[in-house]
Amino acid sequence: VYLCVCVCVCVCVPQAVCVLALAVCEAYVFQAGQSSGEVDDTPPQIRDFSGSCKGRCFELKEAEPPSCRCDNLCKTYLSCCSDFDEQCLKTAGGFECSRERCGEIRNEDYACHCSDDCLLRGDCCTNYRPLCKGLCGTHAPHMRPVYPSKTFPNLYTLATGLYPESHGIVCNSMYDPVFKAHFRLRGREKLNHRWWGGQPIWITAEKQGVKAGTFFWPWVIPLERRILTILQWLHLPDEERPYVYAVHSEQPDAYGHILGPLSNELDNTLRKIDNIIGQLMNGLKQMNLHRCVNVILVGDHGMEESHCERTEYLGSYGLNVDAITLIPGSAGRIGPKSASTPYDPKEIVSNLTCKMPNQHFKPYLKQHLPKRLHYANNRRIEDVHLLMDRKWHVAMWIMALTTRSAACSNLSCFSQTIFLGFGPSFNFKTEVPVFENIELYNVMCDLLGLTPAPNNGTHGSLNGVLRSPPYTPTQPEEVTSPTPLAPPTEVTHDLGCNCDDEVSDTHTHTRVFSAGQWIESVLVHRTTLKKVPRGFLPLLTDHATHLPYGRPAVLFQTSYTQLCHSDYCSGYSHIINMPLWSAPAVSSSECVRADPRLDHTHTCNSYSQEPDVTHQNWEDESRWVEDLLKLHTARVRDVELLTGLDFYRSTALPYTRVLALKTHMRTFEDDV
Repeated sequence: VYLCVCVCVCVCVPQAVCVLALAVCEAYVFQAGQSSGEVDDTPPQIRDFSGSCKGRCFELKEAEPPSCRCDNLCKTYLSCCSDFDEQCLKTAGGFECSRERCGEIRNEDYACHCSDDCLLRGDCCTNYRPLCKGLCGTHAPHMRPVYPSKTFPNLYTLATGLYPESHGIVCNSMYDPVFKAHFRLRGREKLNHRWWGGQPIWITAEKQGVKAGTFFWPWVIPLERRILTILQWLHLPDEERPYVYAVHSEQPDAYGHILGPLSNELDNTLRKIDNIIGQLMNGLKQMNLHRCVNVILVGDHGMEESHCERTEYLGSYGLNVDAITLIPGSAGRIGPKSASTPYDPKEIVSNLTCKMPNQHFKPYLKQHLPKRLHYANNRRIEDVHLLMDRKWHVAMWIMALTTRSAACSNLSCFSQTIFLGFGPSFNFKTEVPVFENIELYNVMCDLLGLTPAPNNGTHGSLNGVLRSPPYTPTQPEEVTSPTPLAPPTEVTHDLGCNCDDEVSDTHTHTRVFSAGQWIESVLVHRTTLKKVPRGFLPLLTDHATHLPYGRPAVLFQTSYTQLCHSDYCSGYSHIINMPLWSAPAVSSSECVRADPRLDHTHTCNSYSQEPDVTHQNWEDESRWVEDLLKLHTARVRDVELLTGLDFYRSTALPYTRVLALKTHMRTFEDDV
């Protein structure tokens, strides 16, 4: 009895001649050498050889005694070297590379290798090249979803480049107080066009004469059929064939919510998705289009494991639950039961704030949520929002939760998803930094030669993914320049402040300038002024310390003056009587002081004399300050949108790189 493995080798030579080698059979032989009709009951002789199989595993040449054997028959003949199992039957490390193993330091105990030298040494795991060396297009370590990291908000953000508060799909389930209707994933109301704001890429294409074909959430159509249909569309005549295609798979999301993201059973679903992508690429290659079509592969969001034990119940917090509605889950929202129900959002937030030592959520009025979330400016977002701790849900009462996964903060490493771009327009073997999915709409428009509809992305910030970006961003024009001020001849302000003991009130010197003129003020009990000698001017007008990237530009109509001091510069608004921006390098030993160039300034009497800023006064500051700062982390672009300013005006970096910096956000994923 033998198992025959046939190997057919095809070698292509000039003149397109294909040479077929003979089939070669290797036999796994039992009881070899027996004559017909004879049965040898004598047990084979067991030999103990002390040689080694290191470097000899499964050699094709049979070793002659007294050498021990390392071929595939040595077990049959009981003639293996003593270290055959150790050297040739290794299982440590598994038989496939993972993303974490790519480029690993060689470990000779592993069954196969994912080190950089494995191709040269011929002992790579079988998936090494496609996984570790197969990044032919452009990719990012991951892509950041918008908040909340749920399916419908993120799918529509990918299509429109808008935040959920802008396009209106603020969650998978929501209520519109004007429509007086509920939007749900499995309801018919979601098919009503009135819910969907913005302009998805396929509408942008059709408005500009480019035909589009989409498979958006086709529940009953198998994935294989969706891919086959798209490939068939590519065979249509020119006048009928779409130029842009969009296809969506509800897996692995559906099974991920049921099984949990860490379930071994989910691996089968992931393999199926991998096969589906292979089906698409094989189909394109079969049509000879694999070098002509741009393909983008993205996800909507990541997942984090959750359990029913990690649930907060609002019924245990003393609220009048009969007067409110709760959108439960990992991003809870509270609204009134009906339009006629008495409802005070501030009172609800107050009643839910810091009520229990181990409370796993923080209540916010939506306008007070971290600005990076962009989750306030829509009537479908309830007034009260609960920011949950990782892996926690909120519900009204004790109930059976059916999900084993949770959406999470869009900064969490578990919420991140994938971006891959492949095709003639994408850069080759290129990794770009992490970015937010609002940026992809502009990239798709660039690929299709379209003019984007208004969106929340920063056009040009992802030019690094394209070989020849068609759009070149430029700095916005400044709307308001600072007006010069002449320094006064005397100080008229009394700030009502006392300096710290660290600084003598009789020896505090401050130099300030405006419009190229410097003054030095000596702050004593009655402040006096002295003009700075002209010789100091070249030294003091160097702004490199405080404005190394240039003065922020003001992009709206206003009136302000740039005030520079020896320790900081600021843009002081004459409209709101406070700085629009400040660029400080202030020493902790500095005392407060009046600026004699201003007619109006705040005094210490305007502020509380309490030196401590309280948050949760039963906790040490070291336990909450850092977390609070991380929670409110935002992009530079977010700050620009809030303030109407434009930063990084003077830098040697290309402007596309400046935009990438402005849209970067630290996620603190290393802290998770």
